[in-house]
Amino acid sequence: MDAVISQLQDLFEGQIDFDGQRLAERISSAVLTISSILALITGFIQQDIYVTMWIGLAGSLLAMLLVVPPWPVYNQHPQPWLGSQTVLPPGGILVGTKAR
Repeated sequence: MDAVISQLQDLFEGQIDFDGQRLAERISSAVLTISSILALITGFIQQDIYVTMWIGLAGSLLAMLLVVPPWPVYNQHPQPWLGSQTVLPPGGILVGTKAR
């Protein structure tokens, strides 16, 4: 049971590194910009607001499909994190103390 929960946790955590975040932002910006320009031009030529809206919606869905799932390309340069230097009490909360 723990193995299944661990696999589900890895699936839904969606870990991406800082370079992956930058890449995801660039991809989403490019897809949304291109689809918006394409939607505006196509809608203007056809004089139909529905065409504009549908192309814009398709561009938004494409951007979501490309960026929202944690694709492996977004985690190619993971950063090592430092371990904790303090031992927390059983409640896990430190109040009014300074880190040593």
